[in-house]
Amino acid sequence: MRILADENMPRQAIALLREAGHDVRWVVETDLSAPDINLLELANREERTLITYDTDFGELIHKAGMTSANGIILFRIHNDVPDEVKGTFIAGSVMAWNHWPPGIWTVQIRHHPSYPE
Repeated sequence: MRILADENMPRQAIALLREAGHDVRWVVETDLSAPDINLLELANREERTLITYDTDFGELIHKAGMTSANGIILFRIHNDVPDEVKGTFIAGSVMAWNHWPPGIWTVQIRHHPSYPE
């Protein structure tokens, strides 16, 4: 799978995806601080699925009329979730995504203080 990982994606998720054989272009390494519109255009040009925490990509699709040929996976993960869980969850979700239809998909982890650890 070809992936464009936004700069806000955890390093562990990138490493796990690469170890699994996915072609991951991480914005931190190649396009740091690039505007969202440029990243969406890059994902389309290179036929990559975009993974991010940034809800602004949905705005570009729905309000600015842009497209995402290979989809966007928007992660919504509560700040209390440990970083190692975030990285593993993101990598696993992306690998499961492999055959989903293009679109904007939101994947979420909720955490409540009363939940068992």
